[in-house]
Amino acid sequence: MKIEYENLIKDFNENFKSINNLNLSKSNKKYNSFFVVAPPRGGSTFFQQILISFTKIGFISNLMALFWNKPELGAVLQKIFLKHENFMSNFHSTYGNTDGIFEPHEWGYFWRKWLDIPNKDCFYNKKSSIQWKQLNNKLNLIKDIFELPVIFDTPYVNTYFREFYKNAHLAKYIFIFRCPYDVCNSICNARIKRFNNIKSFYSSKPKDYKFLQNLDNPIEEVIAQVYKIFMEMLDFKNILLKRDYIVLKYEDLFVSSEKILKKMIKFTTNDLSMFSEKKKTLKQNSIESFSTNYKNKNKIIFFDKKYKKEFDFYFKRYFKNFDYKKI
Repeated sequence: MKIEYENLIKDFNENFKSINNLNLSKSNKKYNSFFVVAPPRGGSTFFQQILISFTKIGFISNLMALFWNKPELGAVLQKIFLKHENFMSNFHSTYGNTDGIFEPHEWGYFWRKWLDIPNKDCFYNKKSSIQWKQLNNKLNLIKDIFELPVIFDTPYVNTYFREFYKNAHLAKYIFIFRCPYDVCNSICNARIKRFNNIKSFYSSKPKDYKFLQNLDNPIEEVIAQVYKIFMEMLDFKNILLKRDYIVLKYEDLFVSSEKILKKMIKFTTNDLSMFSEKKKTLKQNSIESFSTNYKNKNKIIFFDKKYKKEFDFYFKRYFKNFDYKKI
């Protein structure tokens, strides 16, 4: 049944034609695209779930993601059926995968198509032939359908950041950082939980992936993976104007989630009307309490004590001159 379902969706995306005749009323209003830039296991899904629950912003839902090759149709359906005023995320996710028709999705099929990425194991294709004019037109059409700015959470912005910087229209960026020690620990844990093998690669790759392929020790590979991704994020941030990005830290959610939420809203929609209305919900139940697993999200338990010594050795080697507090 799963194979039949996937073939049906594939056939629909390839053969459905009438959406090409979609006519929209002309509008002079331009909407921003907000791209999330974050390391794997950095909490980007959770940040997005908070934002879409408390302000009216466009995003890629699990429903819309089905129509990766015909996103106009997905956007129309989402606009018809999603009532932002009544929506509240379930705040659940498993390794970035969410459960719920209007929960957020990373939209891998769409980005691999438009960035000319051959498969899901590749995160940067040196030979990518990106049709930026058509891609920008597609993103603008989605925003015009929603009549809203739209947030995109995709790891490919990390590796293609120079291309996005030069070519993406009306683009702004939300940087999410998490303590690198905890990120490395979480990735190691994910390798074991998902694949039952510490040697199995997990999640996004840095642009300089060949460097990792030369490493024999899986612990060093994880720490080098995170180090390279952090450096790429910082390189990207440093070329942007301050008005075009914000920096958020995962740990700050545990200090003042309301403060972080308001910061995100002001940067994206600057519309606090839904927040003001739903704030009474916050008074009764903090954001933290909405997720049954939130209390454990920042409870750091080392994944396996037998690796602790070499983990600390490699972490110190790569991050010895890295000051997370200064980000």
